[in-house]
Amino acid sequence: MRARLVGARPVVYLAAVCLALTACGGNEGPGTVELYDRAPVPGVPDRTAAVDPTALSPDGTYWAQLLLPVDPGESSLTFRVTQAFFADACIEELGIDDCPNDFGTLSEPSLDAIAALTDLTSVTVVTDDRANFAITADELSSLANGGAPAERAPEGFAFMPFPFLLSVLDGKIVEARQIWLP
Repeated sequence: MRARLVGARPVVYLAAVCLALTACGGNEGPGTVELYDRAPVPGVPDRTAAVDPTALSPDGTYWAQLLLPVDPGESSLTFRVTQAFFADACIEELGIDDCPNDFGTLSEPSLDAIAALTDLTSVTVVTDDRANFAITADELSSLANGGAPAERAPEGFAFMPFPFLLSVLDGKIVEARQIWLP
């Protein structure tokens, strides 16, 4: 069934939509995020991409744990990548006993993947009280090394070692979104 605009010309309607979208952008442009701005809870798929133990090449979403400590002189982070399953997909793949809290992972195959800080364009972290915050890759590296959070961090903020959902594009890790787990 086709929707029809009643009493409006398509060009006028399109112009109104464009004007509204432009007005909402503000002066900083779309997608501008400041250090420690609140971030949305990342969406979790029913399963993350399967892991090739030789290379992180296909584009997709992967489950990973940041390996600590991080060498402060490095311009990269290393993540241990495995496959995770959630809800019904977890029970199908691993069985109900291996899916406490509707979640489970395969420990093998795994891959230690390196993320260049310059490639990480979107990073979020989560606190133990489930608040998500946008940070930079450099801030994640500092926090992982035990550094104090930047001044813009909320009072009482502490880095937690929760796992990450990594987004890979063209063979590079471009997003690291930390996921709260019970």
